[in-house]
Amino acid sequence: MKFVINRKSEGGYQFFLKDSADRPVLWSPRFETKTECKDGIAVLRRQVTGHIEFDKWQTESGRYVFHLRSKEGHLLAMSSPFGSKGECVRHIYEVQQKVPVAGEEDLSF
Repeated sequence: MKFVINRKSEGGYQFFLKDSADRPVLWSPRFETKTECKDGIAVLRRQVTGHIEFDKWQTESGRYVFHLRSKEGHLLAMSSPFGSKGECVRHIYEVQQKVPVAGEEDLSF
């Protein structure tokens, strides 16, 4: 897995967490600056293994998603939709295991 930082066309920055097949698993809210975006990745890295809330649910279309929130309740990232509850839960565990050591790529130039 790796974090990819992008600059938004309407301004600001956003990160994605991509899997080994380069598919987005998570994406962040928009940040005003690149420094805030990188700080968001750092918070996610620090808190993902113990101090983070995973909200998961089924969408109206029948797919499953999860949100990651800091211990203070701030939204850190949202997942891509998954086809089954099992796939969603598997990605939660994978995120917990791989985010602390995930690489980083900056495409915001």
